[in-house]
Amino acid sequence: MRVLFSPLGMSYGSLFSAIVLTKPDHVVVITSKRAAANIPQVVEQAKPYHPNFTLEYHTLADPFTGFLEGRTLAKSLARKAGDENIANLVGGTTALQDAVKCLSDLIGAREVAVIDRRPIEEQRANPFFVGELVEVLPMR
Repeated sequence: MRVLFSPLGMSYGSLFSAIVLTKPDHVVVITSKRAAANIPQVVEQAKPYHPNFTLEYHTLADPFTGFLEGRTLAKSLARKAGDENIANLVGGTTALQDAVKCLSDLIGAREVAVIDRRPIEEQRANPFFVGELVEVLPMR
């Protein structure tokens, strides 16, 4: 099973693109309560591109300073690893990104970054645009 791990903040285009570009069987999102409200819309928009995936999400109480909480969550989410694991390092606050990076390090996930080169105003006006997937190669 291919599993995508991704943070989600208030701009949800990166999660949409990550789902469309990696075509996971299952998506595990680390987010905030406020940003989680956008998940149904992301799923609805991604399904025409990639209809066969499931999604679960986990929230941090404080998505701005919840580094310890995020790292603790990363340890517990390591059991969600599949045969193929992908970590999207882009999206959300630094604490959300840190949680995904820690999880990635624990499970040895392939790391990617979703890039949208459009002006920020255009990104906000049309978040459901498929961006580019950049491989983040491990340090040697």
